[in-house]
Amino acid sequence: MKHPDPLIQETLDVWMPRFLNGGIHYYDIQKATGRMKSWDDWGPEWTKMAEMHEALAEEAWQAGRRISSVQAFQTAARYYHMAYFIYTRDPEVHDRGLRKMLECYDRILGYMEPSVEKVTIPFEDTFFVGLFSRPKTESPPPVVIFIPGLDSTKEGRHNARGTYMRRGMAVLSIDAPGQGETSLRLKIRPDYEKSVGAAIDYLESRADVDVDRVGINGASLGGYYAPRAAAFEKRVIACVGNCGPFDWSEVFEIIPQVTREAYIHYAGAKSREEAFEQSKTMTLKGAAKNITCPLLIVHGKQDPLIPWEQGKRIVDEASSQDKQFILFDEGNHGCNNIQYKAGPLVADWLAMQLGGTVS
Repeated sequence: MKHPDPLIQETLDVWMPRFLNGGIHYYDIQKATGRMKSWDDWGPEWTKMAEMHEALAEEAWQAGRRISSVQAFQTAARYYHMAYFIYTRDPEVHDRGLRKMLECYDRILGYMEPSVEKVTIPFEDTFFVGLFSRPKTESPPPVVIFIPGLDSTKEGRHNARGTYMRRGMAVLSIDAPGQGETSLRLKIRPDYEKSVGAAIDYLESRADVDVDRVGINGASLGGYYAPRAAAFEKRVIACVGNCGPFDWSEVFEIIPQVTREAYIHYAGAKSREEAFEQSKTMTLKGAAKNITCPLLIVHGKQDPLIPWEQGKRIVDEASSQDKQFILFDEGNHGCNNIQYKAGPLVADWLAMQLGGTVS
């Protein structure tokens, strides 16, 4: 697919596998981008596409076709996310897309399969939010905390819950500061271990999970957040990072322009220069050596955002006696183009580390 606007073309080149894996229909991508003349049209055109699917959901709901309605609301939520996730130039369009994504998703929470519970997690003098699901087991299962990246959310990450629940693990997907729903109130901060610590504190309040068996799984910028949390939050007993940076400032100038704009927005920076200075705090220098739990880092050699050497450096500097770096030669960012390889590998590894099942 080709587009004359370089920012739209770059976005399609980088994220097309992610769009398709995440339930965005190829025909709709063609229609929406075909109406766009420039990047300024990205948010508005995807909003129109989302509104169309929301109308289909409402029509099915009013007709009593609940199954079709739930499916259409899920699609609408994904498309509202498309309207805002890296489109920050128009704050009104961005914030409306985020709020509508939440509205569509939250409306059908009670109809999700596997079931989903929305939870509030106390954090310092405020809170953040998460989505929780657990398998139907007699004894409390282990838990995997899913960590979004710069432009993903708990809703998108929680789509993978079935894969983990089938392996006997509960899933808690979180929107911590600067992420998804919580980004409306709190900006990005480098000390993600405090967010993971708050999430584990919350899990300790539940009797239906085993808080002695908690793993974390982060992708993209979440691939920095997860190792950072493992370095300082010792209740984490296994950590996975997928295509994350060792040092965000080292990739700041090579990431796509729209990704850089998104970071400026979610970090609350007033300028590119201020954002770059803030990015210097997003580093595992001096921290990676504190990672002692089992560690798995996966990376795609064709990743155009985060060079694979960044992921290898995390493993090289970690002190864990059980650490692996797996490089997929054909993998792109997040290994979205080969999820059939990376996805099961990560899920099986966490199941074996946490005492889940792989058979």
